[in-house]
Amino acid sequence: MNETEKKQTVKKVTAKEMPQKEEILVYIGPDIPSVKQYTTYNNGLPDALKEKIKEHPFFNSLVVPVAKLARASAELAREGSALNILFRKADKTNR
Repeated sequence: MNETEKKQTVKKVTAKEMPQKEEILVYIGPDIPSVKQYTTYNNGLPDALKEKIKEHPFFNSLVVPVAKLARASAELAREGSALNILFRKADKTNR
């Protein structure tokens, strides 16, 4: 390929360079002030939830993509599962 052909070659855009669409997230933890269970967020998380995650990092596990909501809800309902344990732990921190 000569220099002219190289300049005319269109750069291929990789997946990393593609603009990322904001992922819609769902909070599946217990209600906390200003944040209700099963609320969806598409422009980032509210400050109240960010603060809770900063105080108790495990709250981040209770924020899931909408695409994984069905699986996460099933796990949440299963006694002794990781999400079920985290939910109960989160609920205790709110009291």
